[in-house]
Amino acid sequence: MTKRLCLFAGYSKQNIIEDYVVYYLKKLSEYADIYYCADCDMPKEELLKIKPYTKLCLAQRHKKYDFGSWGILYNKIFNLTDYDELILANDSMFGPLYPLENIFKKMEKVNVSAWSLCANKFMMSFFVVLKPEVFATRWFKDFITDIKTEMAKNDIVRIYEKKISAIIEEHGLKWDAVFSKNNLKEQIKKNQSVIRNSLKTIPFFIRLTHRFRPNKTRVYDDDFFILFLLGMPLIKKQAFLMDNNHFQKLAPLFIKKYTEYDYGLISKFLDSNYAKNSNFEPLSKIIKSIKNFVFEKKYKGRGIVYRFCKIKIYEKKHRTY
Repeated sequence: MTKRLCLFAGYSKQNIIEDYVVYYLKKLSEYADIYYCADCDMPKEELLKIKPYTKLCLAQRHKKYDFGSWGILYNKIFNLTDYDELILANDSMFGPLYPLENIFKKMEKVNVSAWSLCANKFMMSFFVVLKPEVFATRWFKDFITDIKTEMAKNDIVRIYEKKISAIIEEHGLKWDAVFSKNNLKEQIKKNQSVIRNSLKTIPFFIRLTHRFRPNKTRVYDDDFFILFLLGMPLIKKQAFLMDNNHFQKLAPLFIKKYTEYDYGLISKFLDSNYAKNSNFEPLSKIIKSIKNFVFEKKYKGRGIVYRFCKIKIYEKKHRTY
């Protein structure tokens, strides 16, 4: 039996552990020993919510986001050699929508040293699984415990999320993903009839205006529901806040029809955190479009491009390691 260790990173503006996180940890604890760290100051009463499902739970404001929490937890593990796999996960996802056992069994057959649920050019860090030839090495320890404080979350994600895939390759090891632009078309082809019938769940006016694209994995827009139909067990929290998709309409339709997941966990979080969010109002969309035209900040390649009225005025390169 595979013995797994999970380092789980959390964060909350309200310094609380939401119900959807408690459920996620409960289900994840069926497959791994969980060590939890939140990048915020939480009262002890909050941490008690997840005590039954964790080996260690702590909270401290370090401003290094998920990678910082994983580094803190990594330093607290003294029996790494007891484990066959190390999972890096965070609370940016709702789920699991489907049993995680399906994914673990599928990836046991793949001969790689690391894998993630989703990837395009690199592994997306919301759920990554590492083998001992990665997580038990000195070079990985140096990487995960030496996270710097960055100016913005997007910077640290793009620097370190890309780096974790890169250093694995640099040491002559291979990684893969359950869903990636390399295997997505093949998976869709194998399940074409199921997907075609299931997409009828989508209201006609949305199907009429949206063209699903199978050329890469997308977790923030309506194309996510292709992954969902292929067995993707987690759904991005942030996707519900984007103003260019129909997530809030489609998610309850698919989740209630095809899974046993309690959609109330999602709606409760959205209602309590974003009830007054205006991103979904037509006027707000127009105002945002105008603002984006006047001033735009866009991540491109290895840096950030700033544009004024679509004219590039400055480009900042990410630092590399």
